[in-house]
Amino acid sequence: MTELMTDTTQNFVTVFQLDGKPVRGRAVTMGSALNEALGKRYPDLVAQLLGEAMLISAIVAQSLKFDGRLVIQCHGTNDGAVSLLMSDCTTDGHIRGYARWDEASLKELKLDNRNPGAEALLGGGTFSMTIDQGPEMDQYQGLAAIEGARLSDCAEHYFKQSEQIPTEIRLVCGQLQEPGKDPVWRGGGLMIQKIAEDKTRGDTDDAWDTARALFQTVTDSELLDPQLSQNDLLYRLFHEDGVRIVETSPIEAKCRCSRARLENTLKSFEKQALEDMAENGVIDANCEFCDTTYSFPISDL
Repeated sequence: MTELMTDTTQNFVTVFQLDGKPVRGRAVTMGSALNEALGKRYPDLVAQLLGEAMLISAIVAQSLKFDGRLVIQCHGTNDGAVSLLMSDCTTDGHIRGYARWDEASLKELKLDNRNPGAEALLGGGTFSMTIDQGPEMDQYQGLAAIEGARLSDCAEHYFKQSEQIPTEIRLVCGQLQEPGKDPVWRGGGLMIQKIAEDKTRGDTDDAWDTARALFQTVTDSELLDPQLSQNDLLYRLFHEDGVRIVETSPIEAKCRCSRARLENTLKSFEKQALEDMAENGVIDANCEFCDTTYSFPISDL
């Protein structure tokens, strides 16, 4: 945990291009949005892992060329403490997430490893990335194995395996401690990808290798530091080749649940089913993403 006194409200994704090089990338910074989306209901290890999933969905969603959302799902195995991670981000930058875990398994895992990574927490399993273009369009989903200490390793493996795009990803989620205040969650990350070769660019391997070498020097503390802006970090890494900001998009924690939507769903049930769900004549429906509880008297349904 890092002690810093500064603003932790920055929430945005930046698209950048290395000048004259076949490399394009994205940087993500999430402060208050991540802290709000995670809330206080998860153990630190689970929240940290879910935060990584949110960072991935945010940084990839901004690459979509249509209105929709990017969904990240991780299904763990019986050997892990976390059975499910789910995060989605719309192309408007609305982020949310949910995790399911077993408290007893988590405690047992921490006895052997005080800081288990993604593969240990999930026990292996599958990492999936789903592109949702809306109800009128087919969804596209790709799968990869959960391997490595961080979910960014899984995402990197996914792009190399499913998309066949040379990709480097570095993401980190952690807590910041400001004097006199409660700890807050913050996340940061970078992703670079190699642009396909063509007759104009010619051989791009050397330029990509140089960009990768510079990229791999970035540290977790740099990605989490609220006093280091994205622009300053990108300049620090790539100033020798020149780096250009293409666009910046905001991120905010926003769930798609609503009272009206849940009410319409409940109204589709038979009367007996509603009575079975009710307690003292009231049905409580909880959203697993934002943890909001909506109460519906049966008489209103």
